[in-house]
Amino acid sequence: MAHSLPECENFVLERDGAVLSITIDSTTKFNSLNDGMGDELLELASFLAGDDETRCAVMTGTDGVFCAGADVESFAGDDHGPDSVRRGASILHDAIVQFHQADVPLVTGVNGVATGAGLGIALLGDLVVVSEDARFEYGYPRLGLPGDGGATFHLPRLVGLRRAKEIALLDRPISPAEAVDWGLATESVPGDELDDRLEELASELASGPTRAYGAAKRLLARSLDRSLEEQLAAETDAIARGAETDDHAEGVAAFVERREPKFEGH
Repeated sequence: MAHSLPECENFVLERDGAVLSITIDSTTKFNSLNDGMGDELLELASFLAGDDETRCAVMTGTDGVFCAGADVESFAGDDHGPDSVRRGASILHDAIVQFHQADVPLVTGVNGVATGAGLGIALLGDLVVVSEDARFEYGYPRLGLPGDGGATFHLPRLVGLRRAKEIALLDRPISPAEAVDWGLATESVPGDELDDRLEELASELASGPTRAYGAAKRLLARSLDRSLEEQLAAETDAIARGAETDDHAEGVAAFVERREPKFEGH
């Protein structure tokens, strides 16, 4: 069922048909993470899990910045310490797990710098489109920290262990061309074409078989943790469940009738 959009201070939400646009607009500079933003990101992830109207989500940033990671200036306060870091990371990580498990495809449009936890959020995208004006940065070593936001999970899977160590240890800025070449991004486009490209991809995904997309995402995510036999058994279960959906029936009917399918996401 469809639900009212959450009210957020750090995100701008807009719905256009089956597409939900999530724009990072943090109350702290450079779209950096704050305590309220982590809570809202978790609320957004939970919202997506229960909203049948959304069939694709797009996340980008404002003012030429995707997300510059944590609000480092707040670390200088008396409240900063292991307990506050653990709380903030835990909330962020709960949100990342829910986004990762969502049926609906997530497209991230990296319109500017994505550093630290911002890099982790950017890599959550099933498709990652990066502006030619943007850059990726690991960012943690300069703060004497190892990493969070799912970066240490996604990097080895996307670029391989050797390249992941290079990114994490040397912490050099990664250009859009390198991001695409290494597998961190799906494609790079000129900055003035980013919004149009995101709209194009979102429209295509939102008209697709949402439940099949979700099942395919889960199969791919778990494939590196399973043996071939385990993966094939999971595929058997997933495709059998998929055969029960209305979208499967529509796909078969469209094939027989030699027309394009009209999926409803059910």
